[in-house]
Amino acid sequence: MTTSEAEAPSRLAQAVIEYLTRSVDHPFATLVKAEGLVLDVEVEPELAQDRVVPILPVEPLRLIFSPGDTSSPIVLSRRADFPFGLVHTLQGWGESGLALCVWEEAWQDISRMLTGQVLVERLRDWLSRTAAGSLHQEEQGLEPLIPTTAHTLIIPPGPPRGPWHIVGASKHDGRWTVRLDPTPRTDVSGVLPFAVFGLELPSQVHAALRARPYDLGSLIGLARELGGNLVASLGEWLVEPAQLEHAVDRHVLLLVSVPKRRTLEGPDETVEVWAYQPSGTLADLGEQLGHTFTYREGAAADTVRAMPPGSVADLGAIELQGWRVVQRLDRTSARDHAAVPNRSDAKLVAIGAGAIGSNVVLNTAKSGIGAWTIIDDDVVLPHNTVRQAYGDALVGFSKAEALAHEVNQLLAEADAKSHCADVLRSDAQAEDLAQADLVLDFSASPAVVGHLSDQREVRRAASFFFSPDGSDLVILAEDAARELRLDEIEAQYFLAVATEPSLAGHLDTARVDRIRYANACQDLTRPLPPWQVQSLCGIAAGQLIALVGSPKAAASIWRLDPANAAVAPVMLPLSQVHRHASADLRVVVTEAAMKMIQGLRAAAVPNETGGVLVGTFDVVRGVAHIVAALSAPPDSRQAPTHFVRGARDLRPIVEGMAARTAGRLHYLGEWHSHPDRVAARPSGDDEKVFAYLAKHLHPGGAPYAMMIHGERDTWLRVGWQGRATLEGTMAHATERRS
Repeated sequence: MTTSEAEAPSRLAQAVIEYLTRSVDHPFATLVKAEGLVLDVEVEPELAQDRVVPILPVEPLRLIFSPGDTSSPIVLSRRADFPFGLVHTLQGWGESGLALCVWEEAWQDISRMLTGQVLVERLRDWLSRTAAGSLHQEEQGLEPLIPTTAHTLIIPPGPPRGPWHIVGASKHDGRWTVRLDPTPRTDVSGVLPFAVFGLELPSQVHAALRARPYDLGSLIGLARELGGNLVASLGEWLVEPAQLEHAVDRHVLLLVSVPKRRTLEGPDETVEVWAYQPSGTLADLGEQLGHTFTYREGAAADTVRAMPPGSVADLGAIELQGWRVVQRLDRTSARDHAAVPNRSDAKLVAIGAGAIGSNVVLNTAKSGIGAWTIIDDDVVLPHNTVRQAYGDALVGFSKAEALAHEVNQLLAEADAKSHCADVLRSDAQAEDLAQADLVLDFSASPAVVGHLSDQREVRRAASFFFSPDGSDLVILAEDAARELRLDEIEAQYFLAVATEPSLAGHLDTARVDRIRYANACQDLTRPLPPWQVQSLCGIAAGQLIALVGSPKAAASIWRLDPANAAVAPVMLPLSQVHRHASADLRVVVTEAAMKMIQGLRAAAVPNETGGVLVGTFDVVRGVAHIVAALSAPPDSRQAPTHFVRGARDLRPIVEGMAARTAGRLHYLGEWHSHPDRVAARPSGDDEKVFAYLAKHLHPGGAPYAMMIHGERDTWLRVGWQGRATLEGTMAHATERRS
């Protein structure tokens, strides 16, 4: 500090004087004395009658300001009997008083808004909350026992227990950053700059900050005060052969681990680690403690040897430089930093490591959300680097392996696995699918959705994909009990796309401006801005985190307007289903479709009514989903004993639903109602209708269904080329409740 800086006044000190002496409103504080940068004041906090801590109605404080307000003011209590040992206080100021820790923010930030009045009110608030016992909240972490500064030491996650091995050391702007690990690394070569000594002290209750020791004698005294013997342990360590070798070339890092608890009877919650570097080398420290001797051999390298314990130097003269200690993140601590409420770990499988998969996996892995297995049979190509999480250096590598490698660089756990395989053609990853808490389909492949739906061993599955033009994100997820399978949710999603006005254009406005990135027929890709991909993938990662913590099924579409970056979520309703299966055919009818029919029947009574069935099907798997029942066209003939469906305006409706769903919704057959007290079973005329359907639809290869809705139940028959006809009944909701 220059002379001019030392003589610089404090604007903040003058502001406090001005406020306390000239304010027309009662400032709840009094200026007692002002001498340069030191103000003595008496502060009147707001106190309740039942105080947890004996704070007085008037507390004498001393404020010590820095020249030019370059650092935060020091706040001292001038009361000799101020409560000792409180958290957010600092011991060691001696006759000057006990320091109160009233600043947690960065001084350069808070100082810009700090007036004299704000400072006084902050002191009053600190005293009021201390009196009420609410200054340190239950959810806050434990306070440090001593402050630290200077260089940085990175230690492994979890309880810090040795032995310690340096696995990395770098220097930047004169400051060291050293990484430690319990396991030595074979790729660390040469003489490392430090030797590491570790000592664990007995458990302590977090309380007031203690003054930081600036010399070895003070550190030894502090360790003794806390129940440890640093001198004896350090002396034994100094004469070990590993320390004697290269002792003249290395410095010492003293690590002291202190378990901490909230109360005397409570469990240990964390471990605080202090790191100090004594002045001089390891050889110097050994000589100062009287345990080693250095042989000076002229031009040859000096050697250090153990000797019987001898005289000890003035330990107070051995200066200590304090290091800050930072733990590496594991998934548990990453969840804390990412504000993830779910505290448990999860096993996750990603199928597809493309634009969505690579970005979502990395985002959720950074949040500590799960242990990942990545499945993809593709390789990284140059155009992938635009919107996928790969750089040019990974071009040509397996996407699955590259993504697993990237995930393993994020946190302490390096357990991400990869399978370079097609999930539809290989059983190598079957065990990973079965053991996963959630299997994520990022492939945008209907075949994968069907495959996961059919796998009984899968515990739960979800699918994340973009709309064809990349402006919408779709999330479909099973519930934890799999009461709804993924393909059943997908079928209901298609119905919502076909009928919900807010989803207009979601699937039927795909871009046609494709880029050919190679010379094969299918080597085409759509241009898509990276910011758009990252925006939707950020939402996807957040929704995935929520999904892992919730057992409920989910279906949502997040619509991004590229013109203004506005995102509009559309939450889709989901219906329970009725399942019918035979050896080679499975038919699913949604409860929502049943309620549509039930409402149309009730509105037509006493007449019969009917209409057409709409849904999706999968020829390869032999699965059909009936998701909607349309009402009778206006030219239909309805009477109490018969119904003949008309055709007016029906074709545009069905074709429009197909167009809005990129051809996924189809006509699947007919439905009609029977009057009360008439069984929901086919009459002779009904059999003729089904025969007509079989004659005209069977050769085309699509499934065809007939449903008869009665008073108590609904009858179903489905035919399909190459498969035996399936029949079933569904009791109505009121009947099932009885």
